[in-house]
Amino acid sequence: MTQSAHPEDGELARRAATGDERAWHAVYDATCQPLFNFLCWQLGDREAARDALQETYLAAYRQLGGYRGEGSLLGWLRAIALRKGLDGKRALWRRLRLRERLAGEPAAAVLPREEIVLEAGRAALWRALGELSPQQRAALLLHEMEELPMAEVAAALGCAEATTRVHLHRARERMKRLLRTDEPLSVVEGMGGQQT
Repeated sequence: MTQSAHPEDGELARRAATGDERAWHAVYDATCQPLFNFLCWQLGDREAARDALQETYLAAYRQLGGYRGEGSLLGWLRAIALRKGLDGKRALWRRLRLRERLAGEPAAAVLPREEIVLEAGRAALWRALGELSPQQRAALLLHEMEELPMAEVAAALGCAEATTRVHLHRARERMKRLLRTDEPLSVVEGMGGQQT
């Protein structure tokens, strides 16, 4: 039997899996905001992120006995969240396209020029993120936004570190092309964090 690299997380997960309500609340409190932030960036829609977050915790509750503490509990949950986010991605894009068609163009005249420029930049960023493959987007967000080490990003994606580095490199290059910039890519610069 291998020794757990995260014994505290393993003990907390074991207690939560046996029905300890305080342990489950501790898991939730420690992981909810980082998971929600990740899902907001991954999906680009707060409502879809809330739905995926709920699905993540439902799946985690059912599978908690399978967590062995080899990686952090947050990392384990992030991998589940990534799968749940990918599961709902197609439906989300259909809803967003429909919403855009129904809403039409926003009334730009009521916004100050600086806000219009900021909104245009955000829209460009969301569009560019939407052009990446799910693996590229996740690698970029996890490494750049959440500043996770490459080993944890690879674990969340379920692939080798070398493959993760390729996804990250391709994501950076594609984002530079899509955003037409030679500047170093910073996904979160000026964007602010998401809050539940």
